[in-house]
Amino acid sequence: MNSTLDNLKKLLHEYGHSINAQRTVIDVHSLNCIDANVPKSPGVYWIETTMPVDEMQEAISIVLEKNKKTRKEAPYGTSIVKQQNSEFYVAYSGTKADLRDRLRQHLFNVGNTETVKLGCIIDQHPFSQYQWRVSFAVIDSYEFRYAVESWWRLNIGWPPFCLR
Repeated sequence: MNSTLDNLKKLLHEYGHSINAQRTVIDVHSLNCIDANVPKSPGVYWIETTMPVDEMQEAISIVLEKNKKTRKEAPYGTSIVKQQNSEFYVAYSGTKADLRDRLRQHLFNVGNTETVKLGCIIDQHPFSQYQWRVSFAVIDSYEFRYAVESWWRLNIGWPPFCLR
């Protein structure tokens, strides 16, 4: 049994690296950037920005009218993604059956107010003072999407706005 699990871990590691290396990257500054470039397909996604975590947390709290939490400690064996100087960093990652719809929710605060989302409005101040981009990979399999999401967070880093 142990060798089966070791083989599965090895395969997931290879698949995770492959997905990470081949993800599509798109600069985003408007809804049109998402609508024109992100498919209405299932997959995994990453949201990157140059906006510092503390400023982003404060700005989102104002938009959502409630305190936006960040991950304070990483799960065992990984670390929280940190911004280096003023460079891009992955602020959030996830998986969804409709990538386009989910990224619209996160970055432009569209949809139901009860939907759990990042809560940015990146075409408005103060978010618009910074650069934003998304990357994604289309993965049809529900199980593989969640496996890649977990693999990335544990092996590459845990985005600060991902609480679980």
